Amino acid sequence: MAIAPDNYPALLAILLGLAWLGFWSERHPIACRIPGVVWILGGGTLLSNFGLIPHASPLYGAIGGYVMPIAIPLLLYKATFAKILGESGRVLPLFFIGAIGVCLGALIAAQLPGLGGHGPQVAATYAAAWIGGMTDMVAMAEITGLPKDEFAVAVSASAPVSIIGLMILVSLPNIPFVRRLIPSPIADGQSGGHESRDEPAAAELNIAHMAGGLALSAAICWAALALTRITGHENYSLFVVTLITVVLANIVPGPMRALKGDFELGMFIMYLFFAMIGASTDMTAFLTAAPIYFVLGLVVILVHILVVLVAARLLRADLAEAIIGSGANIVGAAAAAGIATSKGWKSLVTPAIATGMLGKAIANFFGVAVFHLLS
Repeated sequence: MAIAPDNYPALLAILLGLAWLGFWSERHPIACRIPGVVWILGGGTLLSNFGLIPHASPLYGAIGGYVMPIAIPLLLYKATFAKILGESGRVLPLFFIGAIGVCLGALIAAQLPGLGGHGPQVAATYAAAWIGGMTDMVAMAEITGLPKDEFAVAVSASAPVSIIGLMILVSLPNIPFVRRLIPSPIADGQSGGHESRDEPAAAELNIAHMAGGLALSAAICWAALALTRITGHENYSLFVVTLITVVLANIVPGPMRALKGDFELGMFIMYLFFAMIGASTDMTAFLTAAPIYFVLGLVVILVHILVVLVAARLLRADLAEAIIGSGANIVGAAAAAGIATSKGWKSLVTPAIATGMLGKAIANFFGVAVFHLLS
């Protein structure tokens, strides 16, 4: 029997269960091969399209409108430029070139036929996603006014593109032609590249810190909404939330750095949001619109990788550094650090994390620029 749209306890139980599924999958030795976000979106989509839960509910609107924005500051409290610039090394210029490559790819891909009226919005949203991450993708969709059903389709189509991009990056050192063009002393000097990975340490949580971070996040969202209402640009509220948080993180880095559990709480809220997005997805729309968005995303990723490789060749950079700079763009800090660890490039783990953090702080600026160029 289907759950009614106004049965909030039952719907919340389902959505929270999907969020749990995302976290569980990332720790499972087999399920972790597919990103947690994909498990969440896929689970929500299946449940709604088989009629077990509704496609629309006031609860979904509350999560998207009031709960989700609070996650953005929680994920950015530690985005200090001093730490990022101090630890990123030679990966940083390649990361910036990669961000430009993402934007160039988005501008080219937006010219594809068959995109319809949402082409510029999706291209800008993808640009933000593959420079910063899913949080920036959500914010850019809000900024550009991308409808929620189109956003759900765009997210679903972007997941396999990200996986393809990751597979290309990890395969590059094994391609003789690429190794001849872009030598890699780092890859040549590592021993085998198959060192065992330590189990990730459990996050240290502090309930007082989490409550304080949550209150501060709500206050930032309140201030951003008030400012955008005064200026008449309310759809830019999430952009202003990002701006305020990054400024705050760099003005008072000590208290922000001391917070424990803020990032994990932000990820939980984002996973709850993605569960709602999956539940809102209409498979009919996905089957008709997803293929063109997949092609759009693929163009963006391929142009980006080509730009990074050309830059690495011209700058005489190490191929390993180019791979990590690109990875920090298109798959994020955690996955880029994972590439460095699995390849035995220990010196590049910290730059991967540092540049990935930078991407979260600057992605929306690049996304807005792409959107205005296409509008």
